[in-house]
Amino acid sequence: MRSDVLVGAVSILFGMAYTVQTLHLPKAMVGNPWAPLFFPLALGVLLVAMGIVVLLKGLRHHPSSAKKGGSKRLIVVTILICLAYTALFERIGFIPSTILFLGGLLFAVNGAKAWIVNSLIAVTFSFGVWYVFEKIFYMNLP
Repeated sequence: MRSDVLVGAVSILFGMAYTVQTLHLPKAMVGNPWAPLFFPLALGVLLVAMGIVVLLKGLRHHPSSAKKGGSKRLIVVTILICLAYTALFERIGFIPSTILFLGGLLFAVNGAKAWIVNSLIAVTFSFGVWYVFEKIFYMNLP
């Protein structure tokens, strides 16, 4: 089985399980009872939708341009970057750890030649998410 088909199928299953589990979260006592569930529900639905896209693209038969072993290296690098992110998140805070996390992933995928784009995306996304949660949703991030 091709790896992209497997990733798509696992993403769909995980997204469905995540969405179902989200419905078991407690409702808010004050205000809109569904308000705390909007973001996790949207995340689960988005995960299912992206899994469907990956699965459908993987089912199309086209030769892979990736070098053999390149996917395994990328998986290992991604896992290591995720572990570093979880270790650094509480210590240095949301913005610096997310910049390092996204920057590391983007450099692993796009390479060092795209360092300007990688850096811009990592910094812009991190500050953008911080701004939305901190200033619009009034939720404090570490």
